[in-house]
Amino acid sequence: MPENFGPPKVAKRSLTRRLFAGFGLALVIALSAYLLLNMSRAGSVWLASLWFLALLPALLCALICYIGDPDQTRSASFYGWVPVALVGIVDAGSAIFLHEGVICLLMLSPIWLASGWIGAFLLRAQRRRAVGRNTLHSSFLIIPLVAGVIEAQIPAPHERILLTRSLLVHATTAEIWPYAVSNRSIGAHEGRWTVTHNIIGLPRPRATAINGAGPGAVRTAYWGDHINFEERITQWAPGQKLGWTFGFTNSSMQDYTDKHISPDGQFLKIESGDYRLRQVSPELTEVTLDTRYIAMTHVNPYAKLWAELLLGDTEDNILTIIKNRAEAAHVRGAAPSSAL
Repeated sequence: MPENFGPPKVAKRSLTRRLFAGFGLALVIALSAYLLLNMSRAGSVWLASLWFLALLPALLCALICYIGDPDQTRSASFYGWVPVALVGIVDAGSAIFLHEGVICLLMLSPIWLASGWIGAFLLRAQRRRAVGRNTLHSSFLIIPLVAGVIEAQIPAPHERILLTRSLLVHATTAEIWPYAVSNRSIGAHEGRWTVTHNIIGLPRPRATAINGAGPGAVRTAYWGDHINFEERITQWAPGQKLGWTFGFTNSSMQDYTDKHISPDGQFLKIESGDYRLRQVSPELTEVTLDTRYIAMTHVNPYAKLWAELLLGDTEDNILTIIKNRAEAAHVRGAAPSSAL
């Protein structure tokens, strides 16, 4: 009889069981980490940490691959689809059972997927180099925990960011000004198509109402059927500039968008904004909308990409509403005060 020099091969049915066991263990670890983070005071900060976004998914995918391919007989495609399956299961489970918001899941998924691939293929490469050894060092399992403790000791950078969008409007500054100040009854058809509103589902602006005039006045913005927040006027130069600071006096933004993303929280603070009107020609005006915010995470470059999309789309949508209303009034020859 021929001699068997290698370890006994695991049967196909056993491989399937091991794969399910790997996914089960990974999901238990992920859920445990999620619950521990949610119970901590700084839960939202932890969820925006480098170890949770990058190291944890890399570990989980490597663990699944290690358990599901004990004899290193599976192809590279196996290591490629494991992160896809894990992210899909996590997203579906988080949405159905944990009621996580779509924004949070969309932000997590790309980096979890990329990190998962890195973890899976690093494990594969390491095991192929270490032929004959089929062990997983215990130190590998505690890397995310150690990294989390270390990261917690490093202060998060506070980066002030200015996000700007501009639009040319065929109207005079006097005709545009009232629509920069307030807008009543914004229809669902108004504005423009955006990824943020039409695909992700962030509520659209519904109205803005101002109480008073000049610095000290308070404007209230209404989004969708439930969200509202204040904009406290700090600069008032009719036909030129309107500036404000944001006042998020309730939790409606989090309640109806994503509970982990507060506009005035521990890793994001939306501070102020302004409209600037610059007359280009007698009947053409450039309208610029600025939003200033502070990013306070260890993954600011990644967070800024999403802010550019979400806040940028919101600014584009608001500017389009102002443009369309002001241009319609210009064509009608309506009095500028009709917007208020």
